[in-house]
Amino acid sequence: MKKQLLPDNLFELLFGLGAGVVIIGALLKIINGSLIFSANSWLIAGLSVEAGIFILSGIQGYLIGKIDKEDDDDVVSTIAVETAALQKAVDGTVKGLSVLDSNISNASKALASIKVPSDMENNTDDFNKGLSSASSNIQEVAKVLHNLKETVEAFENINMPEGLGDELQKMKNTVKELNAKYEAMLGAMNK
Repeated sequence: MKKQLLPDNLFELLFGLGAGVVIIGALLKIINGSLIFSANSWLIAGLSVEAGIFILSGIQGYLIGKIDKEDDDDVVSTIAVETAALQKAVDGTVKGLSVLDSNISNASKALASIKVPSDMENNTDDFNKGLSSASSNIQEVAKVLHNLKETVEAFENINMPEGLGDELQKMKNTVKELNAKYEAMLGAMNK
């Protein structure tokens, strides 16, 4: 068990009181003033208290002596635990940096393997021409489809003789089926 002359909190109190008295004395000395006592008296009292505290602290340090072996072991084990945790963090960081380096290397290789065709401009022009042609073809199909609808509607309003009506009805159904298919194609092409 450690021997103490005074508890630590009492030492702190005495240090604070002594320091306060010294500061007041120094202030009075600087401004050539006095407060109840002269500046010299304040300084002498404060420094005497501080000197006494230092003497008591030195005696207490002598009586307590060196840190116990158990305390040394606690400090060493704490340092060992913190060192192990730090090593684990460093290892994780190194592993993460290694993975990052590998990913960057792979990305660089992949980027280097990308080849842009030298005739890219010609291909783009051909592609644009093809799109323009397809667009005009779609417009033509739309016109034909519109005309076909008008024709079918006109046939619906005509009074046909009896035998001719069945044949025209078959043709009308076929035209409607074709019409539906063309509409679906036109819708898909416009998307």
